[in-house]
Amino acid sequence: MSAPKTATAIEKRAAAPNREALAPFALHKLKETLPLVLSCDPNLPPSPKPHYRSVYRYQGLDDLNEETIQTFSPFEIGVRLFDYSSLEPRLAAHVYQASAKGQVPFHPVSMYLLSLNRRERRLSRHEVLRILRHPADGQTLRHCTGFEDDFPSESGLRYFEGQLTPALQQEINALQLDALYQAGLLPSQPETGDKTKATLSFDGMLHHARSRLRCSSVKAGCYEPAPRLCPAQEKGKQGCECNEEECADICRHATPRDPEARFIVYTGNNKRARTSPNTPLETRKEHSRVSRMVYGYYSYAGQLLDVKLATYWTLPAAFGSATCGDPALFPDNLAYLQRRFPWLKVGEVLADAGACEQTCLDAIWNAGALRMVDICAHKADDDPDTRLTRGYDQNGHPLCPFGYVLHPNGYDHRRRRAKWRCAKRCQQGPERPVPQCDYLMTKHKHGYTTTVGRTHADGSVRLAREIAYGTPAWKERFGRRNCAESRNSILERLGLKRMPVHGLAPCHVTVLQGDFVANQNTLVRLIREATALR
Repeated sequence: MSAPKTATAIEKRAAAPNREALAPFALHKLKETLPLVLSCDPNLPPSPKPHYRSVYRYQGLDDLNEETIQTFSPFEIGVRLFDYSSLEPRLAAHVYQASAKGQVPFHPVSMYLLSLNRRERRLSRHEVLRILRHPADGQTLRHCTGFEDDFPSESGLRYFEGQLTPALQQEINALQLDALYQAGLLPSQPETGDKTKATLSFDGMLHHARSRLRCSSVKAGCYEPAPRLCPAQEKGKQGCECNEEECADICRHATPRDPEARFIVYTGNNKRARTSPNTPLETRKEHSRVSRMVYGYYSYAGQLLDVKLATYWTLPAAFGSATCGDPALFPDNLAYLQRRFPWLKVGEVLADAGACEQTCLDAIWNAGALRMVDICAHKADDDPDTRLTRGYDQNGHPLCPFGYVLHPNGYDHRRRRAKWRCAKRCQQGPERPVPQCDYLMTKHKHGYTTTVGRTHADGSVRLAREIAYGTPAWKERFGRRNCAESRNSILERLGLKRMPVHGLAPCHVTVLQGDFVANQNTLVRLIREATALR
């Protein structure tokens, strides 16, 4: 017999238990809280430009109804859901300077929305400007962005996008989430007294650099003036002597427009890795495990899971070269999220084995959250004598002094200790003779017992977990990562599998914009479903 079909996310949201969670997204209810306003920092100075050649105004909700919500594009709906007026001083401070020279610039919000539209529709600057100028095709885009009879040039749009910094775009993404939180659309609800804590899931994505690979061994030293050591020759490869004139400033085999890009071999499996799946593999014969080779960057983002709605909201992502492992990005990113979102009370953190390092596990512990991190193996796990000596097996389950695996007996949230007991298991199976153990006496009801806190008894945190790894309780909690597995495919559909820009900072901004668009599209999708159900 065939296995029962798994319900899709749309079917889960339409089911009776989850309809109540979807109800606040219905258009007639949402209009009570619209527009979603991006908060303004009162300490920001006013824009250095008193006049603009375009005029951004919030679109309003007059033409947003049950019919148009299904026909408008996500971008057209987004400009009616969000009021971006407060971004003017923030954007102007990064892009414009107080000067009377040159032409009057365009409104910074108009330019920013044009850039978002380009990212959502995967258009080049030339294509989006051609549409903007077209009398018929560009009418809607002009109405949404505030352009009238004067339009920016391609170089002007390139300059504007080049002035956007990762810190600025991170803050814009954070303001988007703040607005959703204040409207009560996130799993964490404001001013309700609800003690339910949030579930975060972290995952990374590799991005090919726009520059083509010239040398797989390129490092930071390749961008220093000659003479320099060649990392390729140190590995026994041909490399470059860098004794020619064209190698004077940087090695001619480097990529000067993507100096932070690095080369890795990705296997798609980090269960046996000590750090990240993006760490370069050592030379080995197991070429069949090699999935693909990537020269570029690595984005690492947390997702705020909404299990009832079978969806997620992407939090501002960290970014680095392709060889940056999760331990290099995760702790700082988690600290930033806690600092930036005081309303985000983290209850548990889900991550793959790339985050199974002490720096990551300690960061989760210090945040007061459950460490739902997949395990990474070590060669010591294969030795039964080593396992018995340290007191736990390859899954982090404690062992009794005679080598029997203990049973999980619950978790004490106040003391933050996982309890384990043997339940006199040695008497239940005939595979080994019953040992002479004092804990088999009647006065020891549960037999041998122990607890696991931040670390195991030997001080190791690698396999220390609050919820026993591999148990049904673990699988139920860890399986919620499925709600957040689509970020990579969404960014790929937005054209961000291979970066369309050069340089680490511009690439980071572009990925953050992709996440911004993805969150907006998630909101539009939930509104459409809730409105259709009504």
